[in-house]
Amino acid sequence: MAEPRLNGTATLDELRREHRLLDAEIDHIENGPGLASPQLKDMKRKRLELRDQITRIERAAQD
Repeated sequence: MAEPRLNGTATLDELRREHRLLDAEIDHIENGPGLASPQLKDMKRKRLELRDQITRIERAAQD
């Protein structure tokens, strides 16, 4: 059975995939020449927002 859509746009799997990709990109930047600090900070904030959203959805599914 397909996973329900969240907010009409993304499934939990899609959010996890986006988080993994962003995490990999951040790791690459931190271990390479890198972007400017404000850009990296924005990426890390987005990664945290995704993680929080994933956690909320997972907890709601358990209830």
